[in-house]
Amino acid sequence: MTSPVSRHHSDTRLWASGAALGGAWVEQAPVPGATSPDAAALAVFQRGLYMAWRAEDSTDSIWLASTSDGNSWASPWNLPYVGTSERPALSAVEHAGSESLFVAWKGAGRDQSIYWSTSSDGHKWEDQQILGGAESARAPSLVVFRGLLHAFWRGSEHLITSNQNLYASVRGETGWGAPMGLPGMGSAESPAVAVLGDTLYLAHRGTKATLDNDKFIRLWSSGNGISWTSRANPPDAYSDLAPGLAAHDGRLHLAWKSASGPEIWYSSFDGEQTWQPPTRVATFETGCGPALCAFRPERGTNELHLAWRGSTL
Repeated sequence: MTSPVSRHHSDTRLWASGAALGGAWVEQAPVPGATSPDAAALAVFQRGLYMAWRAEDSTDSIWLASTSDGNSWASPWNLPYVGTSERPALSAVEHAGSESLFVAWKGAGRDQSIYWSTSSDGHKWEDQQILGGAESARAPSLVVFRGLLHAFWRGSEHLITSNQNLYASVRGETGWGAPMGLPGMGSAESPAVAVLGDTLYLAHRGTKATLDNDKFIRLWSSGNGISWTSRANPPDAYSDLAPGLAAHDGRLHLAWKSASGPEIWYSSFDGEQTWQPPTRVATFETGCGPALCAFRPERGTNELHLAWRGSTL
């Protein structure tokens, strides 16, 4: 008897698309040489758009690529001697007239510590350091708010316990502050963070338990990074993974993988109460949570960039 031909095919390429208007993505292109078992991270650094991802091999190493125009990507390069089992996080920080690129990541395998490193050019990196007191079973998230770097993450996971509470730490002049719990916030996946105007926003899916898998995406805001307010949640936004969040053109933008399939969905928020009805992002499909980042090339219009890993068909 002839065995049936498998219809399953895994596309582990990383894809990117840019659009001046959020939700208007049409063209898509793979980032040359970029494949990963997970999603990617995006950040703007020294007038370029940077992408970071976990390697698709046993090294679990971190790779980066950049583009100056949003279309042509430089050949990927490696952040040596580190490993992660999740996607990394990226953010650029300005200090004393110069800019540094920070990367943070969960350890490889069962290592649930959070590590970080910094670079003045995106290529040569300082030795990795640990974010003291932080443990996570998922990828951390980074964002700059009021000139300071903030890290966010969900708790750790062990054989019989799953800490799905969300935490934050702020990096000041003397280093990272002690982790702070975020009351009322819990998620089975990583939180997504962005700054619109003078407000810090955080989006996350719900928690997961044996008899309750809450996939509804929630939105929170903070004016000081300490106290948080529950905001109007995006309508009909359900995902089994972490969403992507970014500020662009005076609005907050959210993208997420469908909870029931590989489709990518999108909505935007006016910063007050009103969300746009969710729409599907073209025919793009993914097996991981997407990433969003606003980027203005040196010669070009300001665009909202979407990055995602391919899907399993």
